[in-house]
Amino acid sequence: METKYLLFVVAALNIIPGTALLVMFRGLQRYAMLGLVLPVLLFNQTSINFFSHEIYRGTSRGMEVSAIYLVALTVIFALIVTRGFRSPFPDWGSRLYLLYFVLSLPSFFNAENSLFAFFEVWKMIMIYLVFVAVFYYLYYYQDFEIFMYGFAAIVVINFLVILKEHFVGTYQARGVFPHQNSMSMYMGILGGLFLSAFLNSRKYWRGWFYLLIFLLAAASLFRSYSRGGILCFPIVCMIVVFFSLMREWRTIKLLRLSVLSVIGILGLLVFFPKVVGRFIEAPKSSGEMRRNFAIAAMNMIEDKPLVGVGLNNWGIKINPPYPYSTHRNPKRGFVETYKDGIVETIYLLVAAECGIPCLLALLGWFAYYIFAALWLIKRLAGTEFFYIPVGVLGGISGAYLQSVLEWILKQQINYNQLMIMFAFISFLVVYEKRRMRAGAGNAPVAAEGMS
Repeated sequence: METKYLLFVVAALNIIPGTALLVMFRGLQRYAMLGLVLPVLLFNQTSINFFSHEIYRGTSRGMEVSAIYLVALTVIFALIVTRGFRSPFPDWGSRLYLLYFVLSLPSFFNAENSLFAFFEVWKMIMIYLVFVAVFYYLYYYQDFEIFMYGFAAIVVINFLVILKEHFVGTYQARGVFPHQNSMSMYMGILGGLFLSAFLNSRKYWRGWFYLLIFLLAAASLFRSYSRGGILCFPIVCMIVVFFSLMREWRTIKLLRLSVLSVIGILGLLVFFPKVVGRFIEAPKSSGEMRRNFAIAAMNMIEDKPLVGVGLNNWGIKINPPYPYSTHRNPKRGFVETYKDGIVETIYLLVAAECGIPCLLALLGWFAYYIFAALWLIKRLAGTEFFYIPVGVLGGISGAYLQSVLEWILKQQINYNQLMIMFAFISFLVVYEKRRMRAGAGNAPVAAEGMS
C-alpha cells in the first residue's frame, strides 16, 4: 500500500512537468487522451482513496483520485497555457450538470456523516475534469479517432480477460471491471458507438475493423450474464440501426446489416441457452431485495422530499436507528447489525439522498444529451461526424434504461465513460452551432473560431 501512495505522489508531482511537456510538444496532447481512456484497464490499481472507508456501503468510500483525473488536469493546464482560459461550463449540458451539483449540496444539512457526503462531492468534481479535458481537446483538434483507438484497445483486452475467466469456469465474467454490471454498461455504450462506426464508415477496411470491435463488445456484454445489460443491448442496437438508415441511406449499409444479422444469429445460438437460464434461474431473493430497497427509498423521499436524507448517506440511513427500512426481512428483525446494499437505480437514490429537485436536475441533465444527439443526427447527416451522435444516442439510452434495473451509473468507472460521451455531444453541439452561424452548410469549420 505504501508503494501505491508513493507512486501517486510521483504522478501528482509530474502534473507541472507534464503540462510543460504538452505545451512544448503539442502533438503529445493527442496521446495524452489515451491517458483518459486506458487506465480503465487498471482502474483500482491506478487510483488512491484518501480517508478511505472501504467497508461502507455507499456510492463513494473515500476521496478517490485516479490517474485519469491527474491526466485530465494536466491536459486542462496545457490547453489553458497554449490556448487561453475559457469557460468551464461551455454549453447547456454542462450548466445542467452544475445545477445538479448545486442542488445536491443542501442535502449536507440532513447528512449523518458530512465526510461521506463530501466524498461524493469530490467524485462529482473529479469526473467533471474528464468532461472539460475531452471537450476542449475536441474543441481545438476535432479528433475523435484517438478515442476510438483507445476504446478499441479496452474492448480487445477486456475480451481477452473474459476468455481467461471463461476457461477457468467463472460464471459471470467481469473482465477488467470491478463488477459484471459495470462491464456490461461500458460494453453497451462502446458497442453502440462501434456499431454506428461500422454502419456509417466510408472506409472499407476500417468499417470491418469496427465490426470486429463491436462483436467483441457484444460478446463481452452477453458473457457478463447481466440481465439488465442483456435486456437493454438490443435497444441500443435498434436505435443505432434505425437512425443510421433513416438519416443516411446507402446500399452498402444493407450489405453490412446482412452480414451482421448472420453473425448475430450464430452468436444468439451460442449464448441463448445460458442467457435464458440466467433469467429463469434468477433467485427470488434478488427481486425481493430490489423491492425492499425501492420501498426504503420512497420512505426517505416522503420524509425529506426537498433535500433528501444526505448525499452518500444511504448506507447509514437504511439501517437502525432510522426507520426507513423497518419493512425489511421481518423474520430477521430490524437489528443494529443489519447491513444492506444500495437501491439499484440512480433515480430513486438521488431523490432519496438529495431530494426531488435534485432528481429533476439529474433527469434534465440526462435528457439534454438525448435531445442534443437527436438534433445532431439531423444536422450532421452526410458528414464525417455523423456516426458519433448516432452511436452515443444508442449507448446512453441503453445506460439510462439499464440504470433502472441495475446499480451502475454512480460507479466512478462508468461515470467517467458517461462524461466522455457527454463531452462528445457537447462539443458537436458547439461545433454545429458555429457552422450554422457561419452559414457554412456542411463545410468544415476551424476549431479556433469556435465560441
